[in-house]
Amino acid sequence: MVNIILISHGEFCEGLLKSLIMVTGDDYGIKTLALYPGMTADTYREKLDQIILENENSEGTLILADIVFGTPFQSAAYMSKTHKIGLVSGMNMPMLVAVVSERTESSTLKDLIEIATNPDYHGIQGTLFEKGETKRRGKLSINKD
Repeated sequence: MVNIILISHGEFCEGLLKSLIMVTGDDYGIKTLALYPGMTADTYREKLDQIILENENSEGTLILADIVFGTPFQSAAYMSKTHKIGLVSGMNMPMLVAVVSERTESSTLKDLIEIATNPDYHGIQGTLFEKGETKRRGKLSINKD
């Protein structure tokens, strides 16, 4: 099965994994690597290489990054010299839930990249609520009030 690693500036990747566990009840074997202030690019790359090596298989590793062209993203791109990876930037909760819920033993890196980059899974929506608006919406809890 394709492995998944979340990478980011700061604790975003760790928080995203914690949120995934809260929502789905499973970590799906996902690993994380946060870049902290003062950490060099070389150190980050070494840590990423170690995580990939510890979990490497013939199917490869899908790496989801917070933003394109930052140190985490560039470090992951560098890993393609020695590892089979797929790299996607702009990770968010809907993307991660879609990837883990659709990933199977037979999923390829290409399949998972297509899922991760599918605009139907981006989960971005905008709604304007005017002050005093009285439209009925779905309840947020099961309480009577």
